[in-house]
Amino acid sequence: RRHFGGTCCVRCPAPRVHAAAPPFAQMSGAEEEAKASEAVEEKTPDEKKDDGEAETKDAEMRAAEEEPAKPKEPEKPKELEEDAPEDKRAKLPAKAVDVNMADATLNVLPTGGNQMLMTLSDGGMQYLLAGARANVGLKAGRHMFEVRIVEAHNQKEAQHHGGRDQPSPPQPRNLVRVGLSLAGSSLCLADGGDTSVSFDSEGFFVSGKSRKKVALKFVRDAAVALLVNLGDGPNANTVSLFRDGVRISEPQPLPEQLVGKALYPHVSYRNVTLQVNFGPAPMAPLPFRCTMVAEAAKADAELTPAPAKAPTPEVIFPVGLPETGYFDFVDTLLEQRPGLEELSDRKIADWVAKSGLSRGSRGAGASQDKPDVRYGLPLMDDGSVRRLLCHVAPTTGRSFVVPELKDNLLAASRKESLKRWAGFKKTAMVVMGPPPAEFKEKVQALILAEKKAKAETERKRKAAEEERKRIIDEKKKKKAEEARKAAKKGEDDEAKEDEEAKEEEPAKTEEPEVVVELTEEEKQMSFRKGSLPDMSEATLAKCFAEFSLPAKEEGFDE
Repeated sequence: RRHFGGTCCVRCPAPRVHAAAPPFAQMSGAEEEAKASEAVEEKTPDEKKDDGEAETKDAEMRAAEEEPAKPKEPEKPKELEEDAPEDKRAKLPAKAVDVNMADATLNVLPTGGNQMLMTLSDGGMQYLLAGARANVGLKAGRHMFEVRIVEAHNQKEAQHHGGRDQPSPPQPRNLVRVGLSLAGSSLCLADGGDTSVSFDSEGFFVSGKSRKKVALKFVRDAAVALLVNLGDGPNANTVSLFRDGVRISEPQPLPEQLVGKALYPHVSYRNVTLQVNFGPAPMAPLPFRCTMVAEAAKADAELTPAPAKAPTPEVIFPVGLPETGYFDFVDTLLEQRPGLEELSDRKIADWVAKSGLSRGSRGAGASQDKPDVRYGLPLMDDGSVRRLLCHVAPTTGRSFVVPELKDNLLAASRKESLKRWAGFKKTAMVVMGPPPAEFKEKVQALILAEKKAKAETERKRKAAEEERKRIIDEKKKKKAEEARKAAKKGEDDEAKEDEEAKEEEPAKTEEPEVVVELTEEEKQMSFRKGSLPDMSEATLAKCFAEFSLPAKEEGFDE
């Protein structure tokens, strides 16, 4: 509203009296009328909108000029994998690629022609990883295979009765690892060894002792593909992970110790049912054409022949005395006969550790024969796992060695054990007397290896301690130097002090390699002592009078 002279414009309800304009602001009559007309006119809504938009654009332009340009988001790396060219070379025989059930843990339950892998998930077995390896190793080229979680088992857990310092059940409860491994290596992927690489369902990539998050998670119903590139190009000697045909990890390099060797597709899983697909057709095609493992060329793969099945599987019961190389003999036997599998308490303890369940406290009578590890989990501490495996093992048709030191020395225990192995060739192998020279050499080699490992560990400990002290001394010298510089004046003095400080820095010298040799006493040893006794003193004193050698009348075939 505007007022002119003493009269309001037509919009005001009543006239108002205004102060007269100052003399220098007086206008002529025509000018006053024009100004009044101009003031009374109002812009239309469209004109106001246009003016507002113009002002907004001007403000945006000024803000853009004043603010620095924001950096662009980094673009996703371009897919470097390309379509596989047509390969006319001879391929592996049809349906030759399969899960090698002779190279799988005892809790793997195959079905559907080995394309569906189930697992035991009760009686303590829910804490153990199941593992299975394919019967073909990849040596060259680019190949893929797939897995899919079909179902997850989430039954209620028995209550954990351990204290705050006791280990808890391994997490996550449902876990899948998909990767590659060397023939004859551990069946549990990511066990800390340097013979395998793997991705897990939580998105971690594990190689040796390295574990890092590099991928997205995958869950039930997703088709997960592992791509291994052993060919040429920018992604040579790498592995990648895809989910439903979409890349969920960047290519991860294979460790040097695996490059150039035959790598076998491998899965480890816990509390799930897993579908495995080696080809020929993928469940979820990748963005580029890729050869499935089942379609690999013969020149690019190494097919493991199916083990010749003996007419009758065998079970061996080694019988020996404590502290006479009993368990070293068993290890040697397993190396010499790859088809044998060990069924014992020490094997179960090793399996539990590789499955991610940290070792609990040991009982007072712990020994090599009976590790007596207390996990604070009812189904692990009550012997349920051992009981279940004793039922499962005879149904697999594999051959076993049962190194139970105390039980194999007692006639009553031997008779009870033989009842479970109907249809097996039952062999009692007596391990007593002076060992052969070959065994003695191996024992001394093991003693030397242990001494070298201890010496190397001590050397690293001392080096770390010296490095820690050196860093502390350098920090002290630096602080003292800064204090002296602050007290002195002049650039010449400072430059001179810098030169003196540089001269004081000691040159790093390479530490000599630790040389370890056997003593004369060790060279005469035929047996070695471990960190635990073969049998506890209490058990030996209690059962020694009942020890006996096996006889054919007990039910042994040999």
